Amino acid sequence: MSGTTTSTAQVYAVYLTAASGGNPAGCVVNNVLWDGTASWTPPAGTAAIADPGRRYPIGSGYGTTTDYVLTGPDTAVAAEPVTLSLKPGGSGPQADVTVTLSDGGAGGTFSSGTVTFGADVNTTRTVTYTPKAAGTVTISATNNGSLTNPASLTVTVAAAATS
Repeated sequence: MSGTTTSTAQVYAVYLTAASGGNPAGCVVNNVLWDGTASWTPPAGTAAIADPGRRYPIGSGYGTTTDYVLTGPDTAVAAEPVTLSLKPGGSGPQADVTVTLSDGGAGGTFSSGTVTFGADVNTTRTVTYTPKAAGTVTISATNNGSLTNPASLTVTVAAAATS
């Protein structure tokens, strides 16, 4: 069959090029099957990489990370725990990294004051934080590696209900 063009479809992982919506840069947000016969451009704020082996499912990370995100609620009640999440970008750091959490001396307690991101793993880590008293608490995260620390999380804490 001369004159016939055959195209082979290939899977592409579409990933964020910068942190967005609580997801770090490198987070895979879509998988696209593209045969190359028509023009296609990834959406703004994303890029694509050929992924014929399906190594990067949606929610996984692509590329070595240089950052991580800290998310949690912006309001809480004194003495009631809230959940905080930390997630490295891309496919995780190149080596194990320990992240230390702080409430700036506000007196609250963390279920664990540190979390570890394993090498080449981008799994979300969660901890609970129990604020001590009403007021504004700033929760920060620092790491012992070369990752860029995320913006601090400001939490407005209401007084606990009295009976």
